[in-house]
Amino acid sequence: MNTGPYRRALRRWCVLFAIRVLGFLLLAAGPVFADEQKCPIARHVLWGDGMHDDTAALNAWFQGETVAWAETREPVGDAIDGRTFLLSNEILVPAGSGRSLTHFRMVWPHRPETVTGDALHTGADPDKAPAAANVNIVGGDPGEGVAFEAPDPDPRGATRRSNCLVS
Repeated sequence: MNTGPYRRALRRWCVLFAIRVLGFLLLAAGPVFADEQKCPIARHVLWGDGMHDDTAALNAWFQGETVAWAETREPVGDAIDGRTFLLSNEILVPAGSGRSLTHFRMVWPHRPETVTGDALHTGADPDKAPAAANVNIVGGDPGEGVAFEAPDPDPRGATRRSNCLVS
């Protein structure tokens, strides 16, 4: 009986199997060898496209928290220009967080209310009211968009126990 063809077939199968296993291991280990890890950098993501609810992310950004753009996962930074925000609740703009919003539109479809403006700057001084330029409110209640005294926010980077995960 000639076993040559069986041995060649078995050898070929073993070589192909070893190549597949090696390929799988390299593919699975790829992220380990990556130079840079691409993890989300923030708890909140901001769309600024007028189609996704940006309420939590915009409030966090105005508070001075790190927020990432939803599409690119890049940090938003201290300035936003030319964006439309779909909102479901109020936006609080505290003084002193160093944020700047220019050429913006905020839309609350359930109220209905729209706020547009050329500029909104929180400044660096928490004791001075944010500066606004050409801010127009359509459909809002009386007294909206007016500065008011509020409790001092937690210092930047402070960890509140209520924000910690518990197991």
